[in-house]
Amino acid sequence: MKLIKAFFTTLFILAFAGTASAHTGLSTTNPEDGSEVTEAIDSISLTYSGQIEEGSSFEVLDAEGTEVSVNEFTVTDGVLTGNLENPLENGEYTVNWNSISEDGHPLEGTFGFTVNAPVEEVITTGQSESTEEVETTNTMTEEADETSQATEVASSAITMDQQESSPLIWVIAALAVVLVAVSIFAIARRKKA
Repeated sequence: MKLIKAFFTTLFILAFAGTASAHTGLSTTNPEDGSEVTEAIDSISLTYSGQIEEGSSFEVLDAEGTEVSVNEFTVTDGVLTGNLENPLENGEYTVNWNSISEDGHPLEGTFGFTVNAPVEEVITTGQSESTEEVETTNTMTEEADETSQATEVASSAITMDQQESSPLIWVIAALAVVLVAVSIFAIARRKKA
């Protein structure tokens, strides 16, 4: 009797195990759950332990809960791939997947990952031209300042020369007036004589 019980128990366990193994489940994801991606990513793949049906899909949400646009889904040999409209920016993402196994059972779940790719610094031509223009303007301003300083020095020198020669001019002018007056006086005396 014990032998018959053991036989039926074993048969039940094998039958249950066979049924359980017939169901498809999610095996791996790319990117992996909890991973940090350090390069630009433009697609996400989910690999299942068995075949899945067309119509299987997933949604990608950023840290704020905003849905990221996925262009198309493809199902090939138990792999569901979604191509993203644009590569993901740095940040945390959650993927909510919803699939249909080959035997019609609905499958669903969630996994998450972080993108931390190097950011390229791009210097545009307009920025470099602006820099050159600023440098040119600075150079012209410096030259103008130097010219202005030279003009001020020359102007100061002329003013000082004029101030120094001013009394001499007045003396010469006074002498000229005196000479003219003496000449007029001498001519007037001759006419009288």
